[in-house]
Amino acid sequence: MINLVKITELSHELLAKTKNARIAIDMTCGNGQDTIFLAEISKEVYAFDIQEIAINNTKRLLKENKIDNVIVKKESHELFDIYVNTPFDIAIYNLGFLPGGDKKIKTEALTVIKSLEKAVSLLANDGRIIIVIYLHDKLESESIEGFVSNLNSEFDVMKYKILNKKKSPYIIEIHRVK
Repeated sequence: MINLVKITELSHELLAKTKNARIAIDMTCGNGQDTIFLAEISKEVYAFDIQEIAINNTKRLLKENKIDNVIVKKESHELFDIYVNTPFDIAIYNLGFLPGGDKKIKTEALTVIKSLEKAVSLLANDGRIIIVIYLHDKLESESIEGFVSNLNSEFDVMKYKILNKKKSPYIIEIHRVK
């Protein structure tokens, strides 16, 4: 069994390294857990998803937690720059499909790469992008790793993986150092 709690905790610890985050983006808001975390450590959060159920789940969770610094949009993450076109401090992608949702609706390599191209260009100094990759789609994970491996020296790119569990999700961290 994969310990998703540990992956979530690690992704949040990595995001929290960027102090005084002003703008944060949840590129795939899903059920809203990452959105809630970002709202706690940032002044302003944008959350995106293409599924109505994900949008509703996130809005419900925000309301239950009385959080009001989040703008939720039913939109693909590849179009986030329509809403956020200034430097942002932190972002997270949780790839794959919505937990408890339709497994046929999932992230796709092409849209993730398009989104990442825009995201790295808008990432603030000392900002971080966290990508949580589940091994549902080999093309997606290979495409993302290929893209991030070729980022220039303005960025440090790290991969965090449980080595003794073959099907374990893993994290890629992009940190803008210059």
